[in-house]
Amino acid sequence: HNGEVDLDDPILRKAATGKLAHALALARALRSDMDAWWATGPVSLIQELRSDGRTIDLVMLTSPVPPVDDWYNRAGDMLQNFRNALNRLTNSIGYTFTKPAKPSDGNFPIHNAEVGWQNWLKKHPEFPVDVADRFRAFEPFVSGRPFLLALRDSNNLEKHDIGFTVSVTLTELRMGGTFQAEGLWEDDHLGDQLKLIAGESFDIISERQVIGTIEIPTRVIEIGPDTDSKFFFTPMIRFDGNVIPFLTAIDSIGREVTWAIAYITGLVDNAIKPPPRIDL
Repeated sequence: HNGEVDLDDPILRKAATGKLAHALALARALRSDMDAWWATGPVSLIQELRSDGRTIDLVMLTSPVPPVDDWYNRAGDMLQNFRNALNRLTNSIGYTFTKPAKPSDGNFPIHNAEVGWQNWLKKHPEFPVDVADRFRAFEPFVSGRPFLLALRDSNNLEKHDIGFTVSVTLTELRMGGTFQAEGLWEDDHLGDQLKLIAGESFDIISERQVIGTIEIPTRVIEIGPDTDSKFFFTPMIRFDGNVIPFLTAIDSIGREVTWAIAYITGLVDNAIKPPPRIDL
């Protein structure tokens, strides 16, 4: 690199990779517990006719309700360890140029504009140009790392605000079953006369919730059995207007953090095209 410090040094990576390994272990355990909850078959959908005889509620029954508060706390720990891995990398590389003094700033640069990078660079006069260039190449505004931005934003919200939330959300639904309505025949185009009203929430928030309502212009005579309902739920992270599927976020943030460590310490040489595999 600059003839004095070799960034491709396992000791420089050690503090970072320890935190990264811990974050990935937390992620695996959380994913396993999410899968275990889903494997219990906790959700069922039923259709209920109201007393007016014309309104059908689509009711979602959930037991047990997913422990989203626990998942949220564990997700926060996981994301903080991902961030700590990058900060420790920055700190250990900075220390090679400032020792025996400690670097004045140990934050890994994650910015969506050049001005953020320039402000960070002013705090790191110890970095030679070629070393600073490695950090800059992995900046989201240069390399397009959206999940590093998500990591930064979710961490910052946790520190200063209400933070992010974890939810389990209905993302796909097809209700089965049939019903007969009084005085309506197929050629009356029943479908044109039905009114579907969205329910309280597509997130699982209680053991019983109405997720939709169908209003029918005449009285319902009979509701047939529900034979082929299909539904799918996705754990989500929500923050600052963003909604990201939870498992996608875990995988993608973990991959980008691993890639950043590998690129900055010279194990891989491309900050734009993902390497097929990384061995830290």
